[in-house]
Amino acid sequence: MVLDFGGVLYRIDHQAASDAFFRLGLENFDSLYAHGSQSGLMDDLECGKAADKEFLLAMKNRCRKGTTEDEVRKAWNAVLIGLRPEVVKLVTRLSARFDLILFSNTNALHAKHFEEQILRKHGQGFAKAFRQIVYSHRLGHRKPQLKAYREVERRFGLNPATTLFIDDTNLNVLGASKAGWTAVHHEPDNLSLQSLLEQLGLAGL
Repeated sequence: MVLDFGGVLYRIDHQAASDAFFRLGLENFDSLYAHGSQSGLMDDLECGKAADKEFLLAMKNRCRKGTTEDEVRKAWNAVLIGLRPEVVKLVTRLSARFDLILFSNTNALHAKHFEEQILRKHGQGFAKAFRQIVYSHRLGHRKPQLKAYREVERRFGLNPATTLFIDDTNLNVLGASKAGWTAVHHEPDNLSLQSLLEQLGLAGL
């Protein structure tokens, strides 16, 4: 079972980041970075093609004169809220029955922030539930690129025909379907992950 991170397991708030950058004088943040749609700069960051310093400088140059790198970093991380309350217990139960892999489109700046946050609040329990945690910036490819799914298959020995994938972005679900995975779209604001799994016949978790 392959699970998305942001949205499915972890709460994100794009408006919080947009508001934070607006206060720094950047008024078009939403055109650069939105759920399921973003600029080439963001794509490069999430594929590991843009260095953190390069990205922070580029964003700083878009902000009001006098903005500091630390202010940009904090605004960028404002999108990150925290794990959904039920998630640690749920993935722990899932790991007893399934081979779990986390597959996230993310970047080194965000990963550092949320990994430290999760470790501080929940210890090692969350990370230990997964055989592998896959970040796009380390993989070199991002969803919904077909080569991203193929690379995950290759590296971790997945059989597309027996791989269940859950994501909250339609394009990523479509990409997984094209790769031959059983792909399910999850709307976390309307349904809990527990309830979705029950609907899929995975009751008793």
